[in-house]
Amino acid sequence: MSSSRPITVGPIAGAGEPGLSSPSGKPRRLDFIDLLRGWAVIIMIETHVLNATLAPSLRLELPFKILDFINGLVAPAFLFASGLAYAVVTRRKLHDYLSFGPPLLKHLWRLFFILLVGYCLHIPKFHFHHLMYDAGEEAWHTFYQVDVLQCIAVSLLSLQILLLALRSERRLYIAAAGLTAGVILMSPLVWGVDFWTVLPIPLAEYVNGRHFSGFPLFPWSAFLFAGALMGYLYLQAGGGASPATLPAKVPYMRRVAWAGLALAVLSFPLDPLAASVYPAYDYWKSSPSFYMLRLGLVLLLCAGMFAFEFRRGVSPRSIVTLIGRESLLVYTVHLMLIYGKFGSEHFADRVRMSFGYAEVFAVSLVLLVLMCLLAWTWSRIRTAKPAVRVGLQLCIFAGFLIVFFVGLGQ
Repeated sequence: MSSSRPITVGPIAGAGEPGLSSPSGKPRRLDFIDLLRGWAVIIMIETHVLNATLAPSLRLELPFKILDFINGLVAPAFLFASGLAYAVVTRRKLHDYLSFGPPLLKHLWRLFFILLVGYCLHIPKFHFHHLMYDAGEEAWHTFYQVDVLQCIAVSLLSLQILLLALRSERRLYIAAAGLTAGVILMSPLVWGVDFWTVLPIPLAEYVNGRHFSGFPLFPWSAFLFAGALMGYLYLQAGGGASPATLPAKVPYMRRVAWAGLALAVLSFPLDPLAASVYPAYDYWKSSPSFYMLRLGLVLLLCAGMFAFEFRRGVSPRSIVTLIGRESLLVYTVHLMLIYGKFGSEHFADRVRMSFGYAEVFAVSLVLLVLMCLLAWTWSRIRTAKPAVRVGLQLCIFAGFLIVFFVGLGQ
């Protein structure tokens, strides 16, 4: 936990609130970003429950293949929304992020916090004695794997370093466009190399997923860079980010939707060409054509969320945006409930992939309700008096230390 104030969902999206300042000085949120991230987290809960519990025999059937493809859009949408929010927050805090003062240090601390949480989620067992004396080499190799939080933190840190070096928003996003294209085109080549042989394992895991990493920088960082570029272009479309400017953004978002459709359609005829060009080619993991398909669908989703906000508005009590605003907390806790190993077994061990679809969706619903209650409670705590908030944070931190050193049973 943070030592001074709670980490809001902004940090997972770019270390701040996804909105621009209003005349009163209070940041305005862009609800369509929270909607996109919120729906991604909701489907993510179902995805993790499905992957941890569904019986192997059901994974060979068509319903699973359809669900698996839909679930495969969760991580791209999550990363893309993080890039979007980064662009909006950076516009609001540009002067601070170009100066080596407390706001920049706070921003860097939040990125480090996300990185730390990402690694903590892969601790072989949350118990000091086990880590010191029982965890084997393979367990530590698993610990070094790069998941979505590490990918977000390092990608955002890369953008921040570029901003400090280039000293200009415009130059930053020109570089981001180049990074997006470079990562996409280089991914099949990068995946052809076993970097364990040339780099220390913790660094090699960031490059590709040949061993344990599920979300290495190639190609996953390209979704975040693309989201940041789209966020910048959204702001450049005119009118800032206040709700009153939504009508002015409609033409731009229509172009985003058409671009998403074009990318998705063009990805199919380009696939045979890409397969003939690259010596090592895996469509499902590193191919430019599959990246184009997923990015195109994410752009369509993003445009759809914007259209929903524009036409119907978003209630301040929306469960989806609540989950979106508290996505870091929800992401962390729901994974701990499914895979966290504080005693002898975790939930996935007990189930041993024995569920049918009814049980999967029932558990997903229960977990979603719990996460909604957690997000609502935490959102209230964040608005409490500083003494209450900090005191609660210290209690939670002390609880984790006790569990880490004492344990909850063997």
